[in-house]
Amino acid sequence: MSTNDPFAPIPLFAVPIFPTQISGFDEHRDALLAHILDHKARYAGSQRSNRNAWHSGEEFVHKPNEHVAWVLKRALKFAHLALAKYYNNWATMDISLAGAWANVVGPGGWNAPHHHFPLHWSGVFYVSVGSMAHNPPGDPSGHIEFLNPTPWMGPMGQGGNFVISPKDGMAVLFPSSLYHFVHPHSSEEERVSIAYNLSLHPKNRQPLGV
Repeated sequence: MSTNDPFAPIPLFAVPIFPTQISGFDEHRDALLAHILDHKARYAGSQRSNRNAWHSGEEFVHKPNEHVAWVLKRALKFAHLALAKYYNNWATMDISLAGAWANVVGPGGWNAPHHHFPLHWSGVFYVSVGSMAHNPPGDPSGHIEFLNPTPWMGPMGQGGNFVISPKDGMAVLFPSSLYHFVHPHSSEEERVSIAYNLSLHPKNRQPLGV
């Protein structure tokens, strides 16, 4: 490698994260929120990384209504577009939904650090974040934080974790192996989201149903 700097480093192991606003969300917001809160009232949910928060069970994705189906379809389309250049424009591989669930986080609720490996890609879609969208500067309440897998790189200016402030209608796509957590939620308004996993598979093999 030719360079004028004899100490020029080679940047390694970048971790891509893709946040975007999903168009058309306003038409589905109220129905999505009502469906998820009704689901929460009827099902006890399950315990995963959630702490003092509700995480739906598998029944959520097995019985999706039209608005949940819309979110999952848009999330999958977003993944196809965002990741195409990494997979040779999907010449030999494809990506499919491998699971989805709803989250409702009230005051004091949070998610402990976790990852979604061995799945390939994961994401979260924010239905309603309440007043946390207007947190004062420096207040990470309800924010999602991704842990830097190489924290020793601090002296290189790359040591910090990465925090995303959720917004209604935002989708965030990230590698499933990346550790992440949700800061304790301080708002009285519930933080409602749909999370999902995506799996890669050869085009000549049909994915397993979810």
